[in-house]
Order: sequence, then structure tokens, then C-alpha cells
Amino acid sequence: MKTCAYCGSPVKSIDRHDYYCSFCMMKLKYKDVQENGKRKNYLPASQPSLSDLNKSTPELMCFSTVELLFLLKFARKERAEIYKQRYIFIRAMKEGAKEFTEAEQYTFSEYENATRRCFVLENLLRERIGYYPAKLTDSYLQTLAARMEESAKKDMVIQKPKPIEN
Repeated sequence: MKTCAYCGSPVKSIDRHDYYCSFCMMKLKYKDVQENGKRKNYLPASQPSLSDLNKSTPELMCFSTVELLFLLKFARKERAEIYKQRYIFIRAMKEGAKEFTEAEQYTFSEYENATRRCFVLENLLRERIGYYPAKLTDSYLQTLAARMEESAKKDMVIQKPKPIEN
């Protein structure tokens, strides 16, 4: 039986791609229709890649919250690596190696770009969950994924009442 992904109620087919939930009083797209009161699975099928960091803000807005968390972890790591490179050039220049001026300017530009990418991801997460994590560890992401899997297990089914005997 086709059911609403939000309340678990049976839905009525409007056409091939649309359904209607009378409890929620709204039209549903096919992707928001489940079977037999199952909950939607919000875990992405795969992890985003490093190349996804180069996507525009409107493209990033289409990613799930979990994917944004992974991307923020990638972006912070990339920014830290760029900062380390920049710091090497700065130290060399302080010791008199002026030939690294152009390289330092380039790494600053890359660092600024990486930092702005982090700002975008942090603010997209703030829009979704109200804050952005100060630290993203593997255990944090694994715990989040486990909680998401666990919360999808309980079907939205209400048992019929049993007859009351006197």
C-alpha cells in the first residue's frame, strides 16, 4: 500500500507522478510516497567527492545535510593543508628568501577561496540544523549515520484497536 512519507497514512494517486495525503492535506511527489508506512531513508547512496567542493552555492544547496557535513569535513582539511603550505612560504620569506613572494600570494588566494567555501558550507548547515559543528570527526559522522539508520527502522503503523470485553 502506498503511504505518506510524513504521517504514514494511505495516499491517493492523482496521476502517474503525484499523490495526495488527506491527513497532511497536501500533494506529494512520487519520491515522498513510501510503502506500508515505511520511513524515508535520508542517508545518501554514496559519499560526496572532493570535486563536489567546486560546485556553486546553488548546486550545494541541493545536497542533503549529511552530504554537506562530509563536504565541510573535506573543505576544512583542504583549507588546513593550504594554510600549512602558505606558512612554509611565510617562514622562508621571514628568513630572507624573497623569491617566494609570488608563491605566498598564490597560496593566500587559495586559502581565501578555501575559507569562503567553508563559510558557504557552514551557513548552509546553519540554515538546516541551526548551527555548524566546530569539529567534524569520523566518529561524529558514523554516529549520525547510525542514528539515521535506526530512526528509519520504526514503521509509521498504528495497530487497530482490540475489542474491549466486559
